[in-house]
Amino acid sequence: MRRAVFFAFLLLSCASGGGEEVEITYRRGERLSDFVREMRERGVINSERVMKVLIRLSGIERRIKPGVYVFEEGEGEWKALGRLKKGPILRHFQFTIKEGEALREFLPRLSRYGYDTVKLLNLAFDTLYISHLSRRFAFLKGKKSLEGFLYPDTYFIDYGAMEEEVFIPPLERFKAVWDSLRVEERSEGVGLSPYEVLILASVVEKEAVLDEEKPLIASVFLNRLRRGMPLAADPTIKYVLENPPKILSFKHTRINSPYNTYRFTGLPPTPICSPSAKTLEAVLNPAKTDYLFFASADGRRHRFARTYKEHLRNVRRMNIR
Repeated sequence: MRRAVFFAFLLLSCASGGGEEVEITYRRGERLSDFVREMRERGVINSERVMKVLIRLSGIERRIKPGVYVFEEGEGEWKALGRLKKGPILRHFQFTIKEGEALREFLPRLSRYGYDTVKLLNLAFDTLYISHLSRRFAFLKGKKSLEGFLYPDTYFIDYGAMEEEVFIPPLERFKAVWDSLRVEERSEGVGLSPYEVLILASVVEKEAVLDEEKPLIASVFLNRLRRGMPLAADPTIKYVLENPPKILSFKHTRINSPYNTYRFTGLPPTPICSPSAKTLEAVLNPAKTDYLFFASADGRRHRFARTYKEHLRNVRRMNIR
């Protein structure tokens, strides 16, 4: 009887395969039973129970590495076991944060790798999680969100990484840039706190297209702050709009939000995107000007003005063109 059961077990586990390729990701912290269930649901194996027994008998139960595995439909438990022993074909995925992107713009792209966007966004605004991170990243102490602190760059992240771990590489990169620019030491030179430098840099990042204009745009905003004038920056309003239009209407400039820099003076309460090192440097070392206004000339370059009258003249010239 036992011999018959053994041969039946062996026959079941040695299917022929030859079907379509099936990619399945095994994540760090994922229950093995869930991984095996997906193998059965995707048609790789016939029996979850047989697969679990084979894994246990082979001694790899605690040694299966997270990552992407490629199976074939109908290949059976025995062949699938061999693939598990060899390990995943991919251990990391590539993820890019672009300059000037906000959390809500780049975090949803992680969903293609199986991450829950809502959970990621909630974590990025979770003060308890951020407080925990601040033990390692002192610049996060007392902050209410990770907005602005995830440095724009390309990262290679473990397929097995949990949501809480995804933020670590961009934070480490931010720390390296932050320290190299000596923001904590230099911020006083422009009359701002280190966090205010980051906030203003995020606004400049959204306004500027050309790196060469960033010190000029930074000077405009710093001049406005020193005079107690509103920043009047469209991107700060767009940050709180669900579907912001390309061009704001007068109605938008009247919304009651601390991010409305037309209505309220000073900086918005948090950064509005992830600025680059060049933009941070532009705020720390702005151009020496008495400009108070700027307007887009061609979607890339800007015309700068010292007075409102000069600014209106610049706007009329652009409209004529």
